Amino acid sequence: MKTCNLAFYRNRGNPKSDNFDFHSHSDFEIYMFHEGNCNYLINNTVYYLQPGDIILMNGLTLHRANPLPPEPYERSVIHFSSELIQSNVDVLDFPELLSPFNTFNNCLFRNIPGELLSRIEKLIEKIADLYEESKQTSMMYDMALNNRFSEAKMQTLVIQLLFEIFELSQTHLNRLIQVESEKAQHVRRIILWIEQHYHENVTLDSIAKSLIISKYYMSHIFKEVTGGTIIKYLMGCRINRAKRLLQTEPKKSISEVGLEAGFKHTSHFSRIFLEKTGMTPSDYRIKYCKTQQFSSATENTFYLNDRKGQSERVCSTIEIN
Repeated sequence: MKTCNLAFYRNRGNPKSDNFDFHSHSDFEIYMFHEGNCNYLINNTVYYLQPGDIILMNGLTLHRANPLPPEPYERSVIHFSSELIQSNVDVLDFPELLSPFNTFNNCLFRNIPGELLSRIEKLIEKIADLYEESKQTSMMYDMALNNRFSEAKMQTLVIQLLFEIFELSQTHLNRLIQVESEKAQHVRRIILWIEQHYHENVTLDSIAKSLIISKYYMSHIFKEVTGGTIIKYLMGCRINRAKRLLQTEPKKSISEVGLEAGFKHTSHFSRIFLEKTGMTPSDYRIKYCKTQQFSSATENTFYLNDRKGQSERVCSTIEIN
């Protein structure tokens, strides 16, 4: 396992052709938005991104970018393993270094001072460059030495970036408030309903009936705001739940995990899980099952900036019992 499992700088995506699906992962994520027109769904909150926005994410939370054409979609992303970084944090005797990802679980920072934003961006660029270099054949004779050399450099850069993120989290604690559009409010209601009922026999008709909304209007606005369909989001919630159970409940059978996540048949669960994650439920359990501490507010979402007196959005907090 490597410290950095994904890194790219100013990647330009095509909103028309690229696949942006609901997904989750075990890494912590640092996301910087540079250019385009993009709505970003994290849990039950839709963010309307502006250039210079930085999002910190616990990857286990379901999320999806919805870039809108015709503008190109440009962003930078770093995925890193908190487990591997933790040993360095222990040596530094500064456990607070990872606190922005735990305390402000899933938050957006806006209107960051130019100097701090520039330092963060330069470090992301260096990490992305090193990530690409590490995938190339090295000129060093000793490959083991080269791997340790690259990994040590990567850990050092990620630690530097985390110090900048920590400074950002300490100096930008004003919550940004934004009035949601009517469509975004409907999407929030749909997502909250799905999160409470994903383990049941859910259909578009059952959602529409419960929320007293037209099935066709409901499907249209969900697709417009998030970029994905309601059924895809439902499947994402079920797969996400299955991942957590596979990681934290080793005594549950695969069929029990599937049933608890909302899949009636084990074969269907295994097929969808393989399709979405690239591995079978059993293989996923072998790779990721470990004792993890999940906070009681795993899905907390914050929207932060440093601009006094200018409020644009209130974000919800959902307690996970």
